[in-house]
Amino acid sequence: MQQAAQSEYQPQNQNEVIEYSYRPGLLLTTAFLAAALGGAYWEFYEASTNTRGLVIQRAIHLDVEAATWFLWGLFAFCVVMSLFFGVSLFRSLFLGQKLTLNDDVLRFPASPMRSTITEIPLAGIEAMEVRTENKNTFLAIWHANGYAVVLQDRLPSKAAFESFVSAIYERAPAL
Repeated sequence: MQQAAQSEYQPQNQNEVIEYSYRPGLLLTTAFLAAALGGAYWEFYEASTNTRGLVIQRAIHLDVEAATWFLWGLFAFCVVMSLFFGVSLFRSLFLGQKLTLNDDVLRFPASPMRSTITEIPLAGIEAMEVRTENKNTFLAIWHANGYAVVLQDRLPSKAAFESFVSAIYERAPAL
């Protein structure tokens, strides 16, 4: 069964473009979205019913009006974070993001933190290592412009990750 999955990702020749589905962690994004929505609800309730002042770390004393403004600010922050995590979840569920490897470049899909595709020239890769830390397996890639990581759990299967690792080792000229 795994051999069939591996053969699906094996390149036929060195110049073939290989694409892998690459999705962010859905569980963590959903948890952050739920926390941000819950925080927004809580802050809305607190700000709209506030009748007392607020003391922060026994150093900052706010009267009723200042405390209400502070709580509305926290509500706005939670709404912005909800939008951010909602858009991130939407993108990961409905937009097919691909990790692409061709004969001279590795392309990472855009993420919510950076809206552009990251390209790493294979000739610029200085070192690579498969690591497992805290039960998470990933490929660490050191290149001319810094450091990149390909997480195993963001690829469709373990076989796809192993296939990707072998393909990038075959195509990187310096390794």
